[in-house]
Amino acid sequence: MKMHHLKTLILALYIALLSVSCGVSGAGGGIGGSGIISVGMITAFGSIVVNGAEFDTRNAEVIVEGERIGVGDDAILDNLDIGMVVTVEGTGSEDDGSLVAKRVIYNDNVEGPVQSISVVNDIRKEIVVLGQTVILNTVTTFKGTTFDDIAVNDVVEVSGYSDDAGDIWATFLEKTDGVIFEVTGFVENLDPFQKTFEINALIVDYSEANTSKLPGGVPVDGLLVEVEFRVDPDTDELVAYLIELGDELDPEDADEIEVTGFVTDVVSAFEFTVGNQVVRTDANTVFVDGTADDIVLGQKLEAEGSLENGILFADEVEFWDPDQIEVEGVVTDDTLTPDEFTVVDQVVQTDAETVYEAGEPEEIVIGVNLEIKGVPVDIIRSILIADKVSFEDQESE
Repeated sequence: MKMHHLKTLILALYIALLSVSCGVSGAGGGIGGSGIISVGMITAFGSIVVNGAEFDTRNAEVIVEGERIGVGDDAILDNLDIGMVVTVEGTGSEDDGSLVAKRVIYNDNVEGPVQSISVVNDIRKEIVVLGQTVILNTVTTFKGTTFDDIAVNDVVEVSGYSDDAGDIWATFLEKTDGVIFEVTGFVENLDPFQKTFEINALIVDYSEANTSKLPGGVPVDGLLVEVEFRVDPDTDELVAYLIELGDELDPEDADEIEVTGFVTDVVSAFEFTVGNQVVRTDANTVFVDGTADDIVLGQKLEAEGSLENGILFADEVEFWDPDQIEVEGVVTDDTLTPDEFTVVDQVVQTDAETVYEAGEPEEIVIGVNLEIKGVPVDIIRSILIADKVSFEDQESE
């Protein structure tokens, strides 16, 4: 049984002392202002776009797996990929109000060999990597392999966000030739005498591991950790050699923060946890595509607001289906069928269930700027079935 509320309490203490970690997903919307944190999937470069907000990264410090690996756009392009979940810490420019990144931080969820593969349906698979269930779907970006080609014993790096059961919904998967494996997760079922604990289905023997970077120098139940393994050349068994804290985000308050992920703990509709981030709502919070009653364990949503003393006070909460994606841009072809058009290069279809916001179907013509939220019919996203069509402000030519 997962003790998520215990984890939340431990993490709240952790926030006050050390850091706060946020769960995320690919979703829309944007943030602005000074003192900004955006935690989410990279959707574009130039400089970097996360959660619909574009940040100038010319002078951003880039941190990968806890190591500073460079500064600026080249470091971003050389070390990060579309689909990776990152934390961007930044500010609003005093000159024009644009967003400026100070730091971009990336940590993967798990890297190791694929142990098993189960096909759920045409757009979803479940694989197991180092005892962690990883869900591949229409949101996942693949590098070095594909949804169809991934195989048992492939070594893969996975970035994504965890749900209330501890399953990782992959936003990025890369086939690698890595020999150092790692997993990030919560310590459970700690046995200090046998020097073991579990991260989901993975049993970790930490008897030979360096744990000096943990508070008190030892793991404790409920702690978010990253474990690194090497393969013993004599036994071919995984040996844990380093255990560190599993988060990197500084505890500073922020005027604006945006976090997307799965609800992992619910105290009430006014207090719950998204990923590892405690969220509070009030009577002024705006709910999009759902209501406060829809805040339940396992629900995917996006919370946007301010960060105060480690708590996200939400101005807006938007609900998402786990297979939904978002496409934004101008209509480039409106001649396909009455219910089919193209946004940039994505073919979109509407149906009787499609909701229109700030416009009507007959207004969908070439040049109109739209934001589409929907579910692809297949893994290559050949057609997007629109759940929601939002008419945006027109871009200046």
